[in-house]
Amino acid sequence: MQMERWLRVLPEDQVQCSPCLLLTRAWILQTHGRLTDLPPLLASVERLLATSDSDRPDQADSLHRLLHAVMAICWSQCQYFAGRVQESLESAQRALRWNPPDEEYLASLALMYLALSQQATGQEIMALVTLQEALLDHAMQLSSTVRLLFSQTMMFLAAGKLHQVEHIAEYLLRLSQQADLAISQAWAHWLLGLVQYEWNNLDAAVSHFSIVVANRYHVHAWTVQEALYGLALTYQAQGRDGEAQKAACDLLDFVQEQHCQRDLLVAYAFYGQFTLLQDGVEAAEPWLAMAGKQEELVGPMTSLEVLPITYTWMLLTKGDEVNVTRAHVLLNRLLQYVEAIHSTRKAVQVLALLAWSCDLQGRDSEALEALEHALILARPGGFIRTFADLPMLFPILQKLRTLKKNQHAVDKMDTYLKRVLVAMNPVAARTALREELLRQEGLEP
Repeated sequence: MQMERWLRVLPEDQVQCSPCLLLTRAWILQTHGRLTDLPPLLASVERLLATSDSDRPDQADSLHRLLHAVMAICWSQCQYFAGRVQESLESAQRALRWNPPDEEYLASLALMYLALSQQATGQEIMALVTLQEALLDHAMQLSSTVRLLFSQTMMFLAAGKLHQVEHIAEYLLRLSQQADLAISQAWAHWLLGLVQYEWNNLDAAVSHFSIVVANRYHVHAWTVQEALYGLALTYQAQGRDGEAQKAACDLLDFVQEQHCQRDLLVAYAFYGQFTLLQDGVEAAEPWLAMAGKQEELVGPMTSLEVLPITYTWMLLTKGDEVNVTRAHVLLNRLLQYVEAIHSTRKAVQVLALLAWSCDLQGRDSEALEALEHALILARPGGFIRTFADLPMLFPILQKLRTLKKNQHAVDKMDTYLKRVLVAMNPVAARTALREELLRQEGLEP
């Protein structure tokens, strides 16, 4: 980045005395995903601006307002990803108050974090109204429009509304292609890959994720990391173990290039998850240990890799009473957390793991109850892989389906259950369904 190189040439004392230069450095850091490095910089900017404010009687100056707006947006972003959503919401509102009337780019960023924070505090309808009112401004530049559309997709993704995510992401992709916006195109492909993976359309998922990875040095680093997570999982679901392993190793190499410790720890956690699926607990445990704080619940949990969730998975895989109990306690904490931030998508995953935990403890009715709750949340969005990636749930799902059929509760949920079972174990599920059809016709298999 040219701006980054210029900033390195300047004397450090000059940078430290300039709110403009410090905010430029902060902006560069956030593009690299290094959000944990921002607070000290922003605190320095606040001190400099406070001194400037006391010496400046006229605070209507455009540059002055601009600096305050940029600082508030950076704070909102940091706070949102740290899980302090109410503070993020307030910072976004402050950014909009400071933003100069003709500054559309910053306004769209502030609106994005305002809407995301509103959704995470349970104000989804208000968030949608906020974005829709802004999108109705026909004078808005295309780059701002795609940013607001991206905000909508992230809200719907958290809410588990995958059909809406697909619809808006396809529109986002068309607009960003028309305007040659490479970063927005990558976001759209990542979102579409994520939806197709969850729907078990694996070839389509590979196509979308691969496009992001192929353009790794022209798009946001976080998008590339997420696409590599998705690519490794998709290859693994297809039984292409060699390509899955290559994608996982590629992820580690790429994140190390970015020199971001936070993202490297998340990559270690993902590699632990990947290794857990391929090679078992002993191979996975060192990677998860390297990832650090395994029980810390923080942030919007947007990623395919959430360390506490992966950690509970490993504990459950161990299977002994002590580790299963630890996992169960953490899963209940996780469920409270994802419900508090209104993330239906992650609630589905946590409830599925909770069902497995209850099953391991012999708590059959609780296992069925947790699994049914997960399926009720998941069915409108068509979630498949969240369950298919947990093959140990197969017998519990079969038991739940049999129970519902015995209660004469054959409905849309039964059709959905069939799709999940086929994705989890195609041969066993199809055999069971064929035998069921024969029995219905009065023919014993």
